[in-house]
Amino acid sequence: MSVSAFVDVLTSRLPALAAPLRGPVSAADLQALQAAVAMPLPPEVQDVYATVDGQDGILPGVLLGLTWLPARRAAQEHATWMDLAQDDPTLGSEPASAIQAVTFHRHWVPLAVDGSGNGLAIDLAPGTTGVAGQVITYGPDETTRRVVSPSVTALFHWAATAVEQQGVQVSGDEVTYRGHASFLDALREMTLPLG
Repeated sequence: MSVSAFVDVLTSRLPALAAPLRGPVSAADLQALQAAVAMPLPPEVQDVYATVDGQDGILPGVLLGLTWLPARRAAQEHATWMDLAQDDPTLGSEPASAIQAVTFHRHWVPLAVDGSGNGLAIDLAPGTTGVAGQVITYGPDETTRRVVSPSVTALFHWAATAVEQQGVQVSGDEVTYRGHASFLDALREMTLPLG
C-alpha cells in the first residue's frame, strides 16, 4: 500500500484530514530538500513527495495528528535542527544502536512534527543495526529515539490500516490516535517497528 492508498483512505474515511493535503512537490522544493540533507533522496521518498507534498497549514495534523511537512518546510526544519545538532551519548535507541546518538543528523529528513519540537524523520544515516530509510523519532522529549517503521512506505501502509480500523478520531483541529493527543505518545505504548 502506497502513500496514494493512505490518501484514498483519508479521503473516504476522514475527509477533514484529507482537505489540507498538497499536490506533488515542485522540482525546486525537492532539489532544495536534497541539498539540505546533502544527498539524493531514495526513490521511495521521492515517490512520496511526487504524490503528496505534505499539508497546508499546521492543524489538523494529517499524519495521525502530526503535521506532515511539505518539502520546503522540511528543509526549514532541517536547517533549524542543524544549528542544534551535536553528539549526545545519553540518547538511547530502540532497537539498540539502530539510530546514531546525535540530537540531529545532516542525513535525516524531517517528515512530520508535533508542534513542540518533536517529530518523525527519515533516517538516511542509521546506526550500526539500523537500515537506511527507516523512520525514527527525534526531538527534545524523545530521549530514547525509536525506529517507528523500516521505511516511509511501510509507515504509510500502517497508517492507512490505522485509519481503516478507526483508531484515528478527529474533532475540529484535534486529532487523536487511540485516545492520545500526540501520536508520539501513543508510540511509547506500541510494539515497534510499525508496518
